[in-house]
Amino acid sequence: MLLQAQNVIGLPALLPNGRSVGRVEDVWFDEFWHLAGIVLETGFRLRRDARVVETENVLEWGDDALMIRSREAVVSRPKNQLFRTFHSGVIQLKEMPVYTEDGQELGRVSDVYFRPQAGTPLIGYELTDGFLADVLEGRRRLFLPDGPDQITLGEDAILVPVSFGRILERDHTGKETGEDR
Repeated sequence: MLLQAQNVIGLPALLPNGRSVGRVEDVWFDEFWHLAGIVLETGFRLRRDARVVETENVLEWGDDALMIRSREAVVSRPKNQLFRTFHSGVIQLKEMPVYTEDGQELGRVSDVYFRPQAGTPLIGYELTDGFLADVLEGRRRLFLPDGPDQITLGEDAILVPVSFGRILERDHTGKETGEDR
């Protein structure tokens, strides 16, 4: 199963008894950019702690909801400990530029692809060149053929080998390209 951060954000998180524990606000990664968990909405912007669920406590990643093991799986963690997230952490993947090692910009991250298992690395990026280019040409997808070992996920940019510029896939139809779900 292949997931996109943008499709997970906003989904309800439910307990096995059907009770809601909130909605997914963000996807959280560890220091190696491996999937660590989800961040739930707190309802209060000024709150210093975030409500999180570690990946091993997410029983199912459905298309319409996430199933959480138990209420005890929802824990508070200081927001500054959620260092790397898709769009709300100290280091954010959304809008991060992607460059080849020879300095060519391939685009900015608009979404990421990952598998839902705990500790799995990111396996692909959806890149944008801006709204007009997205409408006229479609977004591009960069799937990592050999995993994340060849890329550098920095604090300000993602660096990929020069050859990755040739393996970008452009989607003119709006359908998912690359790996099957």
